[in-house]
Amino acid sequence: MQRVVWRRISKALVDELIKEERPLVVILCIGNEERGDDGLGPYVAKKIKKLSRSNLIKVIDSGTVPENYTGVIRKLKPTHVIIVDAVDFGSSPGDVILSFEPKFDGVSISAHKPSLTMLAKYIEKSIGSKVILLGVQPKILEVDSKMTQEVLIAGDIIVKALKSTFRRLLKLKGESLSVSKQT
Repeated sequence: MQRVVWRRISKALVDELIKEERPLVVILCIGNEERGDDGLGPYVAKKIKKLSRSNLIKVIDSGTVPENYTGVIRKLKPTHVIIVDAVDFGSSPGDVILSFEPKFDGVSISAHKPSLTMLAKYIEKSIGSKVILLGVQPKILEVDSKMTQEVLIAGDIIVKALKSTFRRLLKLKGESLSVSKQT
């Protein structure tokens, strides 16, 4: 089942990103490691930071203040921004959502301000980047709690999907990147 999920995510992302002649993707990882499953973003950022070695990909671990990184994102002028975050979309803990719409209906998050929808709209309108959400349904967001097994597994699925996506994209664009196969 996990293999199917990460392969589907990877295929959908490649299908979107390949439309650009020269894509530049910012992966904006959001979250707080001290609040249980909200640590998803930083967890994924650590696992994929080597992707930033490519000229096509930049990984940003924004913690709980993604709005503080909009200037950095603006300077990079990415074609796409992939937001990785723990989001409440009313599903089972560990479920993954991939949304290509800037308005994330049914997605709420109280741990971060501004809302994901507001952040996505701001990025799309002021920077001109297409925003993609790659989120996981959290189980626990309490202070001083650890990430749950469900969200850790989902985080590893996202890591595999992103690594696969960018290996394929770089190959299609004639570049190479050595990324560890460990998750």
